[in-house]
Amino acid sequence: MACQLTAPPIEDTGHERTPLIVRNGGFARVWVAQLLSQSATRMYQMGALWWLMGQVAAGDRGLASGLFLMSAALPPVVLAPLIARVIARHRSRSVLSGAALGGVVLTVTLAGFAAPAGMPTLAVCPVMFGLAACQALFDPCLTKAIPELVQDRDIEDATAFEQASFSLVGMAGALLGAVLVELIGPTGVVGAGALAYLGAAVCLRTVRFRPLGGEAQEEVSSGIGQAWRLLSGLPFIKLALVCFTAANFFITATFVVLPLYTKNVLHAPALTLGLLEGALWLGMLVGVFTGKRLPGHPGPVGGGCVALFGAATVVPGIVPDRTALLVCLAVAGWSVGAVNVVFVAAFQRAVPTAAKPVFFSAMLALLGAGFPVAAFVFGLAGDLLSPQSLFLVQSAGLLPIAAALAFRSRRGTHLRTTV
Repeated sequence: MACQLTAPPIEDTGHERTPLIVRNGGFARVWVAQLLSQSATRMYQMGALWWLMGQVAAGDRGLASGLFLMSAALPPVVLAPLIARVIARHRSRSVLSGAALGGVVLTVTLAGFAAPAGMPTLAVCPVMFGLAACQALFDPCLTKAIPELVQDRDIEDATAFEQASFSLVGMAGALLGAVLVELIGPTGVVGAGALAYLGAAVCLRTVRFRPLGGEAQEEVSSGIGQAWRLLSGLPFIKLALVCFTAANFFITATFVVLPLYTKNVLHAPALTLGLLEGALWLGMLVGVFTGKRLPGHPGPVGGGCVALFGAATVVPGIVPDRTALLVCLAVAGWSVGAVNVVFVAAFQRAVPTAAKPVFFSAMLALLGAGFPVAAFVFGLAGDLLSPQSLFLVQSAGLLPIAAALAFRSRRGTHLRTTV
């Protein structure tokens, strides 16, 4: 099922073959703001996680890292109804600027407390929750606002850049967080994050958003519940969200397994962890810009990509080698990036305009629902099983999900990725 989106015409200031961020300055500034905001959140996550693991005993590292990553993953899930209401009722620029300024307030406050006496251990998880909440508001709002910034024919390109930010930030944020926490300590990482959030807020204040025409915004009474009712008329999208919610439980567990693998198997420093995560995000970046070229229905494409991720995690589960792990993570990242851009672009065209705030906030909530559980389960299991065994568990869980997505979608309603 597809729904043509309509918006007031946006002036095309350059040749169609010119990169979108060159010919659309407004979108370019919003994209830079997204990069800065996500980088700040990611730097804090990486730096604080590595610092925290150094503060606890070896036998408790799995649980400690799991609880910390839970605090990063819970906001999109538990705050989904509130996020949907805020996005629906307020202008996009106001919401995005408010989220960036919220990050400024949190990081400046933490840096002020940490500067004289060092990072307060009890504040690490609550601040992570707050920063993740700001990002959970920023990301779906930007996804919803893409048609306010670009022409209809540019939606795929804008989606690719939006999705690419996660990969770019994953690489840069992972490396910067790991390097900075050892060079200037966790307080310095927090200070750098504050500057990045402030830069994002400044970029957003210079952008003009064009409200969508046509349907009026519906009152948002709930997040996931209302989105689920919407999906009754979009059976393939419902199937895709269910499968990817299940898959994300195993995919996102990689971020729990990698620190344990680096610390306990490779016996390597924080920089190695940054390089490993960088390989994963680099693969995602390549996948984002090549995924739209994959032929076929999104169901089999998605199933194949999920299966590829599962196959890539088998190798490090058998061979504890850093080079092999780097290659496998790059392949796994490509599969995630490719399938993300295929499905998000399809969702942009299939979901009615008035339902976008609810749908995209609920989508992030559903896709992220498995991460808090995965962080706790895999973190706790990391104190009982070897990291190699955890990689094999990931693979075993992903393969049946891939099969369900690939084969059950053939019997559902077909969805075109272009209209």
